[in-house]
Amino acid sequence: MVSKAVALTLACCLFSSGASDKSKTSNDPVFQQLDHIVKTLSGITGLEQKRAVPYGRMNKRQLHQFLAKRMKSSMKPDEVHADELSLKLFGLVPTDFDLKQSTLDLLTEQAAAFYDYQEKKLFLLDTSSFTEEEITLAHELSHALVDQHFDMSKFMEEGPTNDDENLAHSAVVEGQATWLMMAYQLKQSGAEPVPTPDMLKQVTEGSDSNNALYPVLSASPLYIQRSLLFPYVEGTLFFDAVYRKLGKESFAAVFKDPPVDSSQIIHPDRYFAHIAATKPALPAWKLDGSSKKVTEGDMGEFDYTILMTVFADKEKAAHLAPHLRGSQYRILEMGKEKRPVLEYIAEWDTPEHAKEYLAVYKQVLQGKWKACEFLTGTETELGGRGDIGYFTTRLEGAYVTSLEGIRDKEEWARISKDPPANAPPAKQAAPKEAAPDTAKAVPAAKS
Repeated sequence: MVSKAVALTLACCLFSSGASDKSKTSNDPVFQQLDHIVKTLSGITGLEQKRAVPYGRMNKRQLHQFLAKRMKSSMKPDEVHADELSLKLFGLVPTDFDLKQSTLDLLTEQAAAFYDYQEKKLFLLDTSSFTEEEITLAHELSHALVDQHFDMSKFMEEGPTNDDENLAHSAVVEGQATWLMMAYQLKQSGAEPVPTPDMLKQVTEGSDSNNALYPVLSASPLYIQRSLLFPYVEGTLFFDAVYRKLGKESFAAVFKDPPVDSSQIIHPDRYFAHIAATKPALPAWKLDGSSKKVTEGDMGEFDYTILMTVFADKEKAAHLAPHLRGSQYRILEMGKEKRPVLEYIAEWDTPEHAKEYLAVYKQVLQGKWKACEFLTGTETELGGRGDIGYFTTRLEGAYVTSLEGIRDKEEWARISKDPPANAPPAKQAAPKEAAPDTAKAVPAAKS
């Protein structure tokens, strides 16, 4: 749901050249390990280094200044407004949430190093021990090595066609680098450079236990937290599944034939089977007055998992989110007062799961607004008034649609009585080919 500009900034992928120069770090012990680390990574991946990677150091103050400057140039005010409004209308962040400032504060707190895809340069922060820095370098040099073969700027900026696909690409980039960081550690100890189940478990468990060490991250809304961590955690598990099926081919395969949505990251068998999210058409609601489109986009399994976790519970989210087939939304601003309106559709794999989601979305409506009054309520329709105006939410077969922010009761009554001509059919959509059972073991890695 968050736009490319914000997502790329969160992933530390587009930073420009920074404050330190090579002459001040040429005698730095950790940077003397660069050649050895690169050769080790090349041996694991089969990707040869084409050119040396420039490097430098920053302190936290320099990083903060650098981030502020980069965000000013890369995050356009209209894009930030659209991102922020989207998150607020779905109830995923508070109404007073400042997305730009939150992004700056998070990255300043979190970053230990980064590789700048535009300037082709690596930076370390002065915050870690020698051993920690060596491991961090393995992660960032993995980015640099891949960039020399697959052009990461193009992969991150031009490849994705929607927000959920952008998240999937981020998961490829960070997941592979995290996997390689662990593989490097194993290689250094003389073991086979393939992360063990215990190491992968630590990636998952560590993402939750480390929150207490980072007060800005811990205080952030759950959606922001998980948006930052998803590429590293789920991305690592995804790449591990691909590696165990394809072996060394996986290092190139995930860039030549990348996943297209968060569902393929969460369920690698859907990636192997090329099962992608659908794009259901939004109903053509007829609203009174003039309107301006602020933004539109896709919502994927990741978005629904967080939405249902926040307003229902984690178990319900884990059960229902995998049954999403596809979802679209659009945000309008109406009239001179720029009153926000949310248009939204979700397609599910069966009418039963759509019906189950309608019940969950009733909890979402009640939870995201300070006041929510239901004026109608049946097994297939919810209607009433919330903080931003009137709303009508419908179940039509395997689809759930919602229109929120209707100006007054008269307009709401008209829209509720006469649904759009292109409203979803009141029958189950033809199912896609079923994804392979994710519980089955994947084939052994090729040599």
